Amino acid sequence: MRVRDTTTAQRALLAAVSNGISRRLEAAFTDPAEPDGPNAAIDLRERGRHMVMEIPETLVIEATSVVAARESFRVRVKGRRDRMLFREPPARLPKRIERAEEPGFFRRQGGPGRPPPRGRR
Repeated sequence: MRVRDTTTAQRALLAAVSNGISRRLEAAFTDPAEPDGPNAAIDLRERGRHMVMEIPETLVIEATSVVAARESFRVRVKGRRDRMLFREPPARLPKRIERAEEPGFFRRQGGPGRPPPRGRR
């Protein structure tokens, strides 16, 4: 499905779904890799990331009138957006960390010329 073949209702559907997912998500129909193929291409952009996804043309057509198809359309767009924005968590810290020595002021027992500590003050 080419961009020029999309209807106003389909573009409005895409805008409503993308705004429902995130206010920052920008979505627009683009030309797919295979212009005569059975898929429609959608360009997703958010937070400096970019991805082009393909959805079956029949799902896009049905989503304008059937609620279940619209939800399926929304789930696919949201899943792609989540994968696009996913960042791998940082590497784990080593588990065997040796204990550091206690600082000198904790070991003070009243040295020469100093009385012993009297507890909490």
